[in-house]
Amino acid sequence: MKRQILTLSLLFIAVTVVVVDAALLGGWSPIKDLKDKHVVEIAEFAVAEHNKEAKSNLMLESIVKGESQVVSGTNYRLVLAVKGRANATYQAVVYEKPWENLKSLTSFQPFKG
Repeated sequence: MKRQILTLSLLFIAVTVVVVDAALLGGWSPIKDLKDKHVVEIAEFAVAEHNKEAKSNLMLESIVKGESQVVSGTNYRLVLAVKGRANATYQAVVYEKPWENLKSLTSFQPFKG
């Protein structure tokens, strides 16, 4: 009987760990240091890529908010204050795989929130 209880307890713990890990993997996590050099580089990349695509001349003013998501690389979802023709706030999503030297702007939309 004790052996069955121990086995069931261990099974319960293992299932709990798997469920918690699955919830964390792929979920968005807040970026704690928005002034981190790498985060700023990602934000500057997003604005530069948007400028190329939209033929605009926006300049990064600050990073308002940021989250990251670990997938088969890392997604960065950043809320950016920019200046240009009109000061505005945008949400940019950048996908990065540094081991492949890959960075891609996934979206750059006006932020309403």
